[in-house]
Amino acid sequence: MNRRALLPVAACAGVGINGLRLRARMRALAVIAPADEPVHPSHVFLLADGVRLDESARRAASAHALREGLTVLDLVPAELPAHELLDLARLVDPARYRTQRLERGRGAFRALLVDRDVLERTGLDLKDPSRVDLVAATAALKLLAPASTDLAILPSLTTADGFTPADGGPPTGSADGSDRVAVQFAARPWEPGQPFFPLARDLAVAAGATAAPGWALGAAVLSWLQPLVVGAGRIRVPAADLVRSPLTRRRPALRTLASAVGGAVTGSGVDLPRPGPPTPEPAVLAAKRREYAADLAAGIDRFLEPATTSCPWCGGTDLSLALRGADAIQVKPGVFRYDRCGGCGHVFQNPRLTLDGLAFYYRDTYSGLGSGLTEELFRRNTDSYLERARIDVPTPRRWLDVGGGFGHFCAAAREVWPTTSFDGLDIGAAIGEAERRGWVDQAYRGLLPDLAGTMSGRYDVVSMFHYLEHTRDPRAELRAAAEVLAPGGHLLIEVPNAQSPAARWYGTYWPGWFVPQHQHLVPADNLTAALGEVGLEVLDVRFGETHQRGDAPVVFWGMWQRATPSPAVPWREVSRPGLARGRRALVGAAVFTAMPAAIAWDMASRPYLTTGRRSNAYRILARLP
Repeated sequence: MNRRALLPVAACAGVGINGLRLRARMRALAVIAPADEPVHPSHVFLLADGVRLDESARRAASAHALREGLTVLDLVPAELPAHELLDLARLVDPARYRTQRLERGRGAFRALLVDRDVLERTGLDLKDPSRVDLVAATAALKLLAPASTDLAILPSLTTADGFTPADGGPPTGSADGSDRVAVQFAARPWEPGQPFFPLARDLAVAAGATAAPGWALGAAVLSWLQPLVVGAGRIRVPAADLVRSPLTRRRPALRTLASAVGGAVTGSGVDLPRPGPPTPEPAVLAAKRREYAADLAAGIDRFLEPATTSCPWCGGTDLSLALRGADAIQVKPGVFRYDRCGGCGHVFQNPRLTLDGLAFYYRDTYSGLGSGLTEELFRRNTDSYLERARIDVPTPRRWLDVGGGFGHFCAAAREVWPTTSFDGLDIGAAIGEAERRGWVDQAYRGLLPDLAGTMSGRYDVVSMFHYLEHTRDPRAELRAAAEVLAPGGHLLIEVPNAQSPAARWYGTYWPGWFVPQHQHLVPADNLTAALGEVGLEVLDVRFGETHQRGDAPVVFWGMWQRATPSPAVPWREVSRPGLARGRRALVGAAVFTAMPAAIAWDMASRPYLTTGRRSNAYRILARLP
C-alpha cells in the first residue's frame, strides 16, 4: 500500500476511536431533574452573554447542587452547537472531574451555579460575563472548591440554531464559533496548539486522498457525524448546525491563522485572541525590570559566598568537580560549581549562594511571574502526590508538609486521608495562598528550624518532598523535623539522586540539579545515617518507583530556554525583541517536533533507571520511637 494511503486510514481509525471515547465521557454526565424546592439563598448564578434561566431551571439546579454537596456546578445545555459539544468532551472527563482535586476548572462555559461564599473568596466581580470570562471564573472556583465542583446537564438550558435564548434574542457569539479560539486559548493556556490539531488531521487526509479516496471520504464523513456520536443521546446538535458544522468547526482556526500570517506580512496590528498564559500588567513588568536592572548593575558576584575547601557534610577535603552549570529554567545569569566529596559522596554548591543570592534566583520562580508555570507543573503531578501519600502508617491526625508551596500535595493527599488535618510550611507567599484556598488548614511562613520550637511534638507525619536539597543546612532541618514529630510519628523525605545515571546523561539540564537553587544533594546512605543521629529509626529506603517521569522532555525544554531565552523576561535586555521572538519561535518549533522522541526515550529508559539505585530520586520513611 502507498504510504500516503495510510494517512486517511489512520484518520478514520482515530476519529472513530476518539468519538467513542468522547461519547463515554458525555454519557457520564448527570442530568438534572426538576425540583419544587426554592433556590437556596446561598446560590448565585453566573450566566454568559445571552443565556437566560427561568425560575424552574434555577430551582432544579439549586436542588441538584444541594443533593450532591456541590458548591460550584457548571450547567451544561441539552442542546449545543457541534463545535461546543466536541470542545466540552475534549476538555472534561466527568467521571473523574470531581474526584481529581487538582484538575483545572473547565466546563461548557454557559452558566454556573456558585455558592456565594466561594464566589466572594475568589474576589471576582462579574457583570454580564462572556464565555471567556466564565473560563477564568471556572478555573478560579475549582481552586477554591476542588472536591465540590462538578458538571451536569440542565435540560431546560437549551440551544437552537446557535443558542437562541429563552427571550428570543439573537444568537450569541458562540453560535458561529467566532469566539471558539479565544475560549480554547483561555481554557488551555499551556496548550495553545490544540485548536489547530483538527486542521493538521485534515491536511493528512488531503495528502492521502488521491492514494486512498475511499478512506479519505470515510474520514471526512466520520468527522462530520462525530458530534452525533459524541452527544450520546444526552446532548443534541441542531440539524441545521450539524449540516454546516464542518465549516463552523474549522473556520475560527483558519481565520486566526490567516489573520496572524497577514499581520506578520503587512506589519499591521491584528486583533487576535492571545494564546498562552496571561501576561503580567505592563506596570508590574516595568517595575520588575527596574528591580532586576538594579540588582544586575551591582554585579552577581556578590551573590556568592567564599568557596570552601572542605565538605560541609563530613569535613573531608577530597573535593572534585561534579558539575559546572547554569540556570536552565529562568535563564538568569551566572555559572555555578557543584563539588563532590571523595570521602562521603556528598554533592554541594561551592561556592554557595548568599541569602540575597537565593532571594534573587528564587524571585519569580514559584510566585510572581513564574506562578502560572509552577501551578501548571504541580497540577499535573496528582499521581505522584497520591503515591507519596499512600504510606503504611496509622491514620495521621495532623500532617505537616514542609516546602509545601501552593499546597498541591496536601490537596491531593486528602483523598487518601480525608480525616487528617494538613498544614503547610514554606518561606514563600504561596503557602498563604494555599491556606486561602483551603488546601492547607494552617500555613506557616518561614524556616522550619526557626519555627520548630512553636510546634514541638505536634505532628504525626512530617513530609519533605524535594525540599531538603534547597536548604542551606540539611542536618538542622532533620533536627527540626524530629522536634515537631509526636512520639511514634513518621518523617517522609524524597530528594533527587545525584548518583543516578540521569544526572550524568543530562548535565546541567537534569531537573535534579535545578541550578542554582539546589544547594545539597545528599546520598541515601548519608541521609540514613543522619536520621539515626537525630533519633529517628529508618523504616524504608526506596528507589525504583520513586523515579520521576519527564527528565528528557524537561531537558529539551531547558535547551530551548538556554538557546533562545524569552525576550520578555525582566532580567534580560534585548536590543531587537522582534528578532529574538522569531528565533525563539523557530527553535521552539524544532523542539516541539523533537518532543515525541524525547518522551519515547524517557519511557524506554525507565526500566533501566528504575532498577537498583539508578532512579533519579529516592524516598526515606523514618519513625520517631
